[in-house]
Amino acid sequence: MNKHLAFPLLLLTSAHAQPLDKTVIAEGFHDPMEIAVAPDGDLFVTEREGRLLRVRPSTGGIFEIGALKVEALRASDPNSNYAREDGLQGIALDPDFANNQRIYLYYSDPEKVLDRLSRFTLKDGKLDKSSELVLIEVPTTRENKVCHHGGSVEFGPDGLLYLSTGDNTNPFESSGSSPIDDREGHEYANAARSAGNTNDLRGKILRIKPTETGYEIPEGNLFKPGTPKTRPEIYVMGCRNPFRISIDPKTRNLFWGEVGPDAASDTARGPRGQDEVNVAKAAGNFGWPFVIGNNEPYSRFDFATNKVGEKQNPAAPKNESRSNTGLTDLPPAQPALIWYPYAESPEFPVLGKGGRNAMAGPVFYHDSARKYNILGPEDDKTLLAYEWMRGKIFKAKLDADEKLKNLEVLADGFIHPMDLEMAQDGTLWMLEYGSDWWFNKNGKILRLLPSSGNKPPTISIEVSSADANQFLVKEASDPDGDPVTITWWLTEGATERSLGTGQTASLSGTTGTEVRAVATDGKGGIAIARVSLVKEKALPQLILDIGGQPKSLNFNQEVSFAVRAEGLDSSKVTVRARYIPPTGHDAGGPQFSTDVETLVTSKLCLACHQVAHPSVGPQYLNVSLKYRDRADAVDYLKGKLKNGSTGAWGEVPMPPQIAVNDEEANTIIRAILGLADGISEASGSASGKLKLAPQPPDAAPAGAWEISADAPGFLGAKFRVAAEK
Repeated sequence: MNKHLAFPLLLLTSAHAQPLDKTVIAEGFHDPMEIAVAPDGDLFVTEREGRLLRVRPSTGGIFEIGALKVEALRASDPNSNYAREDGLQGIALDPDFANNQRIYLYYSDPEKVLDRLSRFTLKDGKLDKSSELVLIEVPTTRENKVCHHGGSVEFGPDGLLYLSTGDNTNPFESSGSSPIDDREGHEYANAARSAGNTNDLRGKILRIKPTETGYEIPEGNLFKPGTPKTRPEIYVMGCRNPFRISIDPKTRNLFWGEVGPDAASDTARGPRGQDEVNVAKAAGNFGWPFVIGNNEPYSRFDFATNKVGEKQNPAAPKNESRSNTGLTDLPPAQPALIWYPYAESPEFPVLGKGGRNAMAGPVFYHDSARKYNILGPEDDKTLLAYEWMRGKIFKAKLDADEKLKNLEVLADGFIHPMDLEMAQDGTLWMLEYGSDWWFNKNGKILRLLPSSGNKPPTISIEVSSADANQFLVKEASDPDGDPVTITWWLTEGATERSLGTGQTASLSGTTGTEVRAVATDGKGGIAIARVSLVKEKALPQLILDIGGQPKSLNFNQEVSFAVRAEGLDSSKVTVRARYIPPTGHDAGGPQFSTDVETLVTSKLCLACHQVAHPSVGPQYLNVSLKYRDRADAVDYLKGKLKNGSTGAWGEVPMPPQIAVNDEEANTIIRAILGLADGISEASGSASGKLKLAPQPPDAAPAGAWEISADAPGFLGAKFRVAAEK
C-alpha cells in the first residue's frame, strides 16, 4: 500500500458548523434524486420512480409536470434483486432554457435494459414526451443486485454537457475490495468490464456538445474519435459511482463525489474502502477498479483460487480481464483531491468518521454585486463538498492549482443531502432525500442563506369544521414580533392561482390538488402550511381472520389465523401478535424511547435501518426477534456493530460503526432487543397458528393484544382484543 500522506496543520481546522438560515420550501418528495435551478428561480426535481416536478419557492407550489415510465425498484416488491438503483436519475436545463424550454433527463428504460440521456421540450409548462430526442444510450445489467448508476447531469459554462454513469456492478461478492471477478458467469461482479473498460460508457463521466439533432464530440476528451477500442464520449474513466458532479463556472474544472467500496481495513488484496472528492482539470483516468484514493493500488486477485497476485501500477494500470472489450494499457491513474475511510481520516480529520457517501459542488466565488453570498470574500474559490451519510456540508478552500488549502465544516444536521445547487442570486438550494433508503415520502427542498439573525414566522392551517371548502389559519406568529402577512394559494395541475390574503380562504367548484398558506415577515422569512385535496389511491386491503373471533387473549395462548386478498403471494405474508401494555405507550407500534431515538439519530443509524418498516438494512424489530433468545445477544450484536458485517440479512454490508463508543453501543443494542418484548410472529404462510408471547416480567395486566398481517403491495390488517386480566 502507499503510505498515507501527512498534510499540513492548516487542514486540521475546526469541525464546528457555521450558522446558516435554513428554510423548508417544499416537502413530501418521493425518493428525490436531483434538482435544477431555472433562470426565473423555479426549481425542477426528478423522483426515482419517474415523476418530474416543478417547484416555485416564492409560493411553495409543487407541480407535477411529467411522469416517465421507468424501470425502478418499487414498494410492491422491495426485496427484488433486479434493477436495485434504476429509475429517473439526473436532470439539467438547457443553457438557453428561458427561450427554448429544453430539459435533459437521464432515466432507465422500462423495456430495454439500458439507461438513456434524452432531451425533451416543455410545452405549456408540461413535459412533452413526443419531443424526446435520444442522445446517449448506456446498455446496462439489472440482475444479481448490480448497483451504481451515477446519473448526475450538468452543463458547463461553455455549453458542454456532462453525464456521470456508475460501474453497474454487484459490490457484495468481493469482500468490500475491488470487484474484478473474471470467472465465467460472474460478469455482473466485474467492474473491469465497465469502469475500467475504455470501450464502455459505464463507470465514466461523459462529455458531449449537444446539437439540434444529436451531439458532437468536443476537443479534449480522453480518446480522440476513431481511436480503436474506445468511446470518444468519455471525459473521465475509472469511476465506481460518481454521484453529483459540478463544473467550476470560471475554470471549467470538473468536480465530483465518488462513492467507494466497503472494506474496513487494508488487506493483501488492497486498501480499505474510501470515498473520494475528485477534480479533473483535463480528461483522465481515476483508477477504479484498479486504484483508489490517493492512488493506492489493488492487487490482482483470482476469485477462483483466492490467490493474491501483483499490485497494479498506478502510473500504468492494465485491464487484463477477459470481459474487457477496450484497451489493455490504460492512461495513468489520477489521485483524489480528498479521500476518507469509515474510520477517522489521518489526512482530513475534520471529516469525522462513520458512514460515507461523498458528493461535490458547487464551487463558490464571492460576488459583491450578487444578492447573497453564502461565504465571505476570503473564501473565494471554495468547493462545497457534502456528505449524504454524515449530513454535513464542508468548505474545501482551493488554491490556483486546485490543490486543497483548507477544509472545515460549513453546516450540518441535514437528512441525506442529495443535491446542492446555487442560484444566480447566490441562494443555495439543498435537496434532502429523506430519512429512508428507498420509498421515501419525506424528501425536502431547503433554502440556505447567510445567517441574518431573523427568525422566520410559523403557521398552521386547518379545514373549517363547518364548511369543507373553507380554510382557516389555526396559528400564525413571528418569534421576532414582526407583522406576518398570509397569502393563500391553490395548486391546479401544473399551475396555481392566488386565493387572496388574510386569515381565511374559500373554494368553490375546484379541481385543485392543494391549498396552502404562505406566511412572510417582510425580512425574507417564510413559512408554508399545506392541506392536500387529493386522496391517495389506496392499496388493496388484506383481510385477517382469527379463529373463533376471541373476545380476549392471554400470554402463551395459541391462535389460528388466515389472511386473504386477491393476488396475494402467501410466501410474503407476515403475521405478528403484539402485547400492548395498558399505558398504550406503544399503541402505534414498537418504538425507541426519546433518549434512544435521539442517540440512533445522532449516530446516523436510521440512514440504513428503521424500527418496523423496510429500508436498506433490516428492521430493528426483525433483529430483535431473531436474536432476543440468544444468551450472548448483546456482545454478539455489539461485535457486528463495531466491526461491520455482511451475510446475515442478505449481501448488503453493514459498515463498522466506529463513531459509536462501547456505552452507546450497549444502549442501542439493549433498546433494539427490547423492541420484541411481547411479540411473536409467523411468516411465509397465509394461514396457520401463532403462539402468543410469554408474559414479560414487568408486564402490567389489563392491556391489549394486537394481531397484524402484512404483505408487500397491500394495506395491512389488524385485529385487536383485550388481554385477559
